[in-house]
Amino acid sequence: MQPQLDPKTLNDAAADAAAFDALMHPEAWPEDPDRQGELAELLELHLALQSHRDSLDLGLKPRGIVGFSGSWWLAAAAAAVLLPSLYAVKQVQTLRRQSRNIARIDQEASKRIQDRLWAGFFQQTSDLLKNFEKHPELCALDKENREREREAAVSLLLASHQLAAQGAPVPEAEAIRTDLHAWLSELALEDGCLNPERAQELRRWAKANNLEGQAERMGKLLRRETA
Repeated sequence: MQPQLDPKTLNDAAADAAAFDALMHPEAWPEDPDRQGELAELLELHLALQSHRDSLDLGLKPRGIVGFSGSWWLAAAAAAVLLPSLYAVKQVQTLRRQSRNIARIDQEASKRIQDRLWAGFFQQTSDLLKNFEKHPELCALDKENREREREAAVSLLLASHQLAAQGAPVPEAEAIRTDLHAWLSELALEDGCLNPERAQELRRWAKANNLEGQAERMGKLLRRETA
């Protein structure tokens, strides 16, 4: 005589069947990327188990049970832990998750470092432009002593070349860097003792293009991004 099945068991089986049916239709999965990733891993496990279904049927099927359902053999396999391949699949999934997490962390860290370098360039250039507005000491023949500013311009030009090779965090940053680079190039080519007329020309250029304001604004914006 075949034993009577408990109604709760029947309900659980029906729920399992509905869950497996949903699992096999990725187009109906929720849009949440994390949830989709979990379902994809479950589907991978399900397919790995299914590839061993024949051997599982022979080894795990209870005698006297006619309707050997997918829910039963999945539960039996998981409970018995008989397939080393399942462990391997799970390990692969774990390694994939770890790899994705590490890649994401590395990418975020790299972006933060890049943003800090850009922010530092803009802030230092803004400081240089402010100093260039101040009245300097005089050197020979009543020329302005701009040796300190010229050395800073040379250093910032090197940084500008490196940032250009890395790529800008936002398009606006690259446009401002290009404007600053042109001004820095002019100052870097001058002598430390600068003619007052030439110094005034460089100041007018910076003011006309609001170089100091743009550099300061972009530096603050990128510092907020990395805070």
